[in-house]
Amino acid sequence: MNRKNEFEERFQEALTEQGYIRTRTTEEHLERWNYFISECEEGYDDNVDEYDFDLQPRKALEIALQDPVLNTKEEIKSLREQVFEADKRLRDILCDKPIRDPDINPWWMCYVPRFGCREFVEDVYDVYGLSIQTVD
Repeated sequence: MNRKNEFEERFQEALTEQGYIRTRTTEEHLERWNYFISECEEGYDDNVDEYDFDLQPRKALEIALQDPVLNTKEEIKSLREQVFEADKRLRDILCDKPIRDPDINPWWMCYVPRFGCREFVEDVYDVYGLSIQTVD
């Protein structure tokens, strides 16, 4: 078995250990995470429930980044760099005010973008009482 397959196989095991039923590769999760961030940069256009659902790839990637076995593999360095690069893009557009307690939740679940499309903006206000800017 080649190194990439060993890395991905362990990633699948780690996801399964965390209760994931349907698993994707690290590449697929990273692609979904970057796509989500691109949507946020343009103005997220769905509701807060979908926003929370769209955070799932980052949670899966965090499982990889924290897994002790994967952290012994050479591939983790590249994955970590790619995740952090994507994370920086999202952090650059997030509100300063948290919607959840940052002391007990991962950072990506605690903040929403400073702007979004009308449905998202209205839903953020209705659910969290937080006003963000509307983009067209």
